[in-house]
Amino acid sequence: MERNNISPDYQWLDGRRYHNNPDASYLLPNDIDEVDRLQLQHFILRYAIQGNFKSPLDKSKVRSILDVGCGPGTWTMEMANEFPDATVTGIDLSSVFPSAIIPGNCRFLQHNILEPFPFPDNHFDFVYQRLLISGLTVEGWAKVVKELERITKPGGWIELVECDSHGGNNGPHSLKIWNWVTTALETRGIDSGFTRDPGLESVLVKSGVENVSMVTLKLPTGKFGGKIGLLLKENLFAFWNAITPMIVHGAGADKLEYEECLRKADREVEEFKSYHIFYVATGQKREDGAVAL
Repeated sequence: MERNNISPDYQWLDGRRYHNNPDASYLLPNDIDEVDRLQLQHFILRYAIQGNFKSPLDKSKVRSILDVGCGPGTWTMEMANEFPDATVTGIDLSSVFPSAIIPGNCRFLQHNILEPFPFPDNHFDFVYQRLLISGLTVEGWAKVVKELERITKPGGWIELVECDSHGGNNGPHSLKIWNWVTTALETRGIDSGFTRDPGLESVLVKSGVENVSMVTLKLPTGKFGGKIGLLLKENLFAFWNAITPMIVHGAGADKLEYEECLRKADREVEEFKSYHIFYVATGQKREDGAVAL
């Protein structure tokens, strides 16, 4: 994770390390600061959901689990400990996951999810994907979720966890930042409003799964929201800082203006009582293995 580890897999921009895969649209860094943010984000969501998943899993029957876009592998390893009789696999575009001191029933693979998944049909009892809104185009969503359906066993579960692109109760400077983020994503062909419209339920239904349901969580962002609010505020500003090079080089924002907006947004989230919106959608693969056409 050090900068002197030069690799063709990475590129550097304004002091942050990014993947160097021209076929991937994901635009956030993959350096140690981003790993820290992803781990913080994991604990926020685990607290909010009161666990690591919402799907109605029968632990006595689950033998194979896949974590799509696993990042540093925190969720993957926790699930390996929670499901000791299952093999838990994490895949990610960047190899920021651990290579040692991991549970014996846990493994990690580097893989671009826009390519066909390296698993046979009907392989996993539970497939989980989280917070890839910054990395998938509309076409990418359809392609990836179809692959999730393919590799899930009949009767198995798929779970998607994503955030709304803007949240709510934004002040003027916060909204300006989000608009820059939207523009930066659009330069990669990414629709930041996808999780709201058409939404996660729609993409699951179109993939052919059934028993689809969704939970919407509104979480406060700021000290007014207590511990979870403070953590979400920390995560939010870590995200906004992480995406700075893409805001400047992709959205064309003036860096000094962007940094001034960040300073003012620090007060605004408290004043306007801003909040995040997270969506947790679950669906079950048909027992007969039939798929939608």
